[in-house]
Amino acid sequence: MDFPSRDDFVVVKINQILDYGVFVELLEYKNARGFIHISNVSSSWVKNIRNFVKMNQVRVAKVLNVDLEKRQIDLAFSGVNPMRERQVLNQFKQINREEKLIEILSRITKKSFDEVWSSVADPLSQIHGSLYEAFEKIALGYDFSSEVEKFWIEPVKQLVKENIVVSKKEISGKAKISCLSSGGLELIKSILKDFEETKNCIVSYAGGGSFNLSCSGLTYKEADKTLTSLVESVQKNSKKIGVVFEFIRDDKK
Repeated sequence: MDFPSRDDFVVVKINQILDYGVFVELLEYKNARGFIHISNVSSSWVKNIRNFVKMNQVRVAKVLNVDLEKRQIDLAFSGVNPMRERQVLNQFKQINREEKLIEILSRITKKSFDEVWSSVADPLSQIHGSLYEAFEKIALGYDFSSEVEKFWIEPVKQLVKENIVVSKKEISGKAKISCLSSGGLELIKSILKDFEETKNCIVSYAGGGSFNLSCSGLTYKEADKTLTSLVESVQKNSKKIGVVFEFIRDDKK
């Protein structure tokens, strides 16, 4: 059985509450149990332990000590701040989600979980930072064919199509464009051409010489990068041909 190391943060589920402490199951370590003494349940004084913990509650604990001979793991809730707890729980949930997706892919391809993980999860995670992020990119049309063996391409596409819903982040703004030269309309169309042809970017006329410009991506940072680059390009091209271009960015929601 694997054991965590001292000072690790682990995800636990409370399965026994006593007057002097709680026993927990370490969800990331098969068959591993730990104990949290009442003095480590909270940083404040604990009179009634049941006011601080509930049965089947899933929380993050810090490892205080690991005794391999006794197979004993001492833990604490008191050493975990809310920010760290959210971070560890989110990571745990993502790993669980990824493992379930790989299980589905294993059934689709009739390959073992370990083979699917080494053939798909490992290479995509190394390239994209996480497997789920890779799947989100694939859902948006990203070409991953050079990153896995040919056998896996269609099964992965099927998996993503049936199981991944991407919530795009959008950055937008309003552009005021004018041109007094003859053929001004055509000039305005020309400077907006690159914007219209860029994937995940939209141009719409708002009336009175104004246009709504928006770009979307997996993250606000990605969408903002695309929008900023295109706006800078349009501003540069506008000056060259005598078009007045003013852009005001919307507040991010």
